[in-house]
Amino acid sequence: MALVAGSLALAGCANPDGTNYQPGTGAIIGGLTGAAAGQIIGGDTRATVIGTAVGAAVGGAIGTQLQAQERELQQSLAGSGAVITNTGSDLRVILPEGVTFRTASSTVDPAFRPALRAVSDSLRRHPNTLVRVVGHTDNVGGAAYNTQLSEDRALAVARELIVNGTDARRIVVSGRGFYEPAASNATAAGRAQNRRVEIIITPN
Repeated sequence: MALVAGSLALAGCANPDGTNYQPGTGAIIGGLTGAAAGQIIGGDTRATVIGTAVGAAVGGAIGTQLQAQERELQQSLAGSGAVITNTGSDLRVILPEGVTFRTASSTVDPAFRPALRAVSDSLRRHPNTLVRVVGHTDNVGGAAYNTQLSEDRALAVARELIVNGTDARRIVVSGRGFYEPAASNATAAGRAQNRRVEIIITPN
């Protein structure tokens, strides 16, 4: 019953433009999680109700925090070429190769460094998050080459964040090569979309 109710509630957590209302989504997810935890821990209705209330409060606060940071990043990165996506559980700052690196290079373009400085500033203002920096490539070239290039690019972005004040202990770096494409590699436009680094910001 809780799962059905949660599904119906999630369907109603939408803005007028059809996008998810993130604080509401977080509250619903948190409430369901809290209810399950309360049932497991307490095993009675009172524990379940308390778990639901606490989980909803925490989930709503996380959703509100993500939405605030999303607005901040949208403003500070406007015109940079970076794309910010709020999934409801994390923020994803997508850095296309075309604005971040030269072709086949893992050196951050000097013109893009101010944008990464702005991301680092935001991360310092929101310290209760974990940060994953993940590199991706298209499928041109061998698997080993692309995996190494994606790792090198992710490391280069992570270094920029750290140099500009982000605590290195918050950052996890990985390279996925061409194994997690965002689009089809069959077209030039799709390959360009796949050549990217993602900064994934998750509430801690």
